[in-house]
Amino acid sequence: MAFSVTGRRCCPLKLLEINNTLLSYCLQNSTPLPKAVVDVLSRTRSRQQFGDKLLSSVQVLQMNRLLIKLTGAKKILDIGTYTGVSAVNSALATSKTGKVYSFEKSHKHIKTAQENIQMSGVEDRVSIIQGEAKNSLERLCETDEGSFGFSYIDADKANYPAYFDLSLRLLKPGGFIAIDNTLYRGLVTNSTDKTGQRINAANNYFSQSREVELIMLNIGDGYTIAIKES
Repeated sequence: MAFSVTGRRCCPLKLLEINNTLLSYCLQNSTPLPKAVVDVLSRTRSRQQFGDKLLSSVQVLQMNRLLIKLTGAKKILDIGTYTGVSAVNSALATSKTGKVYSFEKSHKHIKTAQENIQMSGVEDRVSIIQGEAKNSLERLCETDEGSFGFSYIDADKANYPAYFDLSLRLLKPGGFIAIDNTLYRGLVTNSTDKTGQRINAANNYFSQSREVELIMLNIGDGYTIAIKES
């Protein structure tokens, strides 16, 4: 496994980043992630039952922080908790009165995420909602439609289009959706890889939406940003 180093901080590289000769230079000249976020990344890597595969890349987490700060988002969707890295990252980027709603069905992941969130000192800003994310988001739409400023999607790939649509319902105009893994190891053009084809179909779905303006970026494992039009 290759790693990126920013100062004294070490984080895993995604497959598409390994041959990027300028990545280290970019990271060295960017604001590093907060220590609490790097600590969660390190703890996740050190636990055998977790590891690097499902972690967001450094640049993706940095971009999420900038978008939250740019919009001043105080209500944030975090679809796919895993060990809590993106939830902690978002909580530290929003204001002290902000709230991150994080969605996860795995009991094991929730237990670890709660530990990491508490160790990071942001337990008052993160609420983990257990269960199928699609069902939880649909229930949230009944009470909170049009009130969120930012949504980060990094969960089961088959439901990406549904998460996109539900995020749009929950976002207010001018809110951002950020979607991870939209290049999925470079396999989105591989007709034999099932996950790659799911992501490819999802990317086509996103790009045809008339409710957003979006851009796909070749950072991390592929990162798409969409802004909800007025």
